[in-house]
Parts: sequence; structure tokens; C-alpha cells
Amino acid sequence: MTPQDQTYLLKAALTGDIRQMQQASKILAGVAMLLNDHDLDGLKREALIEALWLLSSSLDDRCDWLQEEGLLCIEQ
Repeated sequence: MTPQDQTYLLKAALTGDIRQMQQASKILAGVAMLLNDHDLDGLKREALIEALWLLSSSLDDRCDWLQEEGLLCIEQ
């Protein structure tokens, strides 16, 4: 891979990270807004839990991709 290709890949990864963070921000804002509802019923609670699981999964997938591409190194 040429240095130019690496630069393009890094820029694409950062663009994807920005989009992922924007989506995560919107999801968390929606969850917070619903949690402010004092009349939160069981169905809404389940929807909030599902939204948080989806967000978590999406962020994990992004992290996995970054690690596979060698753009992120994490020791667990």
C-alpha cells in the first residue's frame, strides 16, 4: 500500500468515525429525552434498552473494523 493509499484510508476511517459519533450522539440524546418522561412505560423502556444495545453493537463493529485495518491498537 502506498503512502497516498494509507492517507486516503485514514481519511475515510476518520470520516466514518465522525459519522458514527454523530449517530451515537443522536441516539443518546433521544434516550436521554425519553428518560426525562415521568410516564415511561414498559414498551418505551424496552425500546430504550434496544436502542442502547444497537448503539453498543455499532460502536463495537466500528472498533473491530479499525483494528482490522491497523488504524487502532487496543490492549484488552
